[in-house]
Amino acid sequence: MDQLPVVYVIDDDPDARQTLVSVVVSMRLEAVSFTNASEFLAAYVEDGPCCLVTDLRMQGMSGLDLLRHLRTLKLVIPTIIVTGYAETPIAVDAMHAGAVTFLEKTAPQHKISMAITEALHVSERLLARKAERDRIVQIWDAINPEERRILKLVGQGKLNKEIAFEIGAALRTIEDRRRRLMAKIGAESIADLIRFAVRVEELEQQILPDPVQSHAS
Repeated sequence: MDQLPVVYVIDDDPDARQTLVSVVVSMRLEAVSFTNASEFLAAYVEDGPCCLVTDLRMQGMSGLDLLRHLRTLKLVIPTIIVTGYAETPIAVDAMHAGAVTFLEKTAPQHKISMAITEALHVSERLLARKAERDRIVQIWDAINPEERRILKLVGQGKLNKEIAFEIGAALRTIEDRRRRLMAKIGAESIADLIRFAVRVEELEQQILPDPVQSHAS
């Protein structure tokens, strides 16, 4: 069974908070509400699709301060900022800080629902990307330095005979290693292998534990 998306609601005004919760419930989503940002930060656990709907002006940490704090914690939570005032400069700051959108508290229910739907779509895309990154890292950990070097050369468009020449190995050896590499990756074609090599190249400077280049022999 798919996990029900969670919408976190933060507002120190109980009436406004309940209004937002009611919108979430009407969308058949799970609503978890808080009176301030500190309560949310103490309770939040990364687990499945979610988004955040937070008031801009609150006691203690403001909605904008919360967004900035989440960035320092490297937590990416699609966020909707809600305010009782039309504050264009702050809206711009909120968007730069990573807010999905900015709504006035007088916004009709359908606009709030649309904003939540958009934020949850963003969350689903982020989770899919994370799952793909995790898969790549898991495979990366399972392949040895020689296979990593072959993968890099495949990503550069090298043919088996060119890889054999560069590494100084027999052609048959390279063919066998590439077959084993494809099996570990789950690649059914050379196109799959190349796509994986390109993804590794994109990620190696971000999250992979050992740069591909360090395994040249």
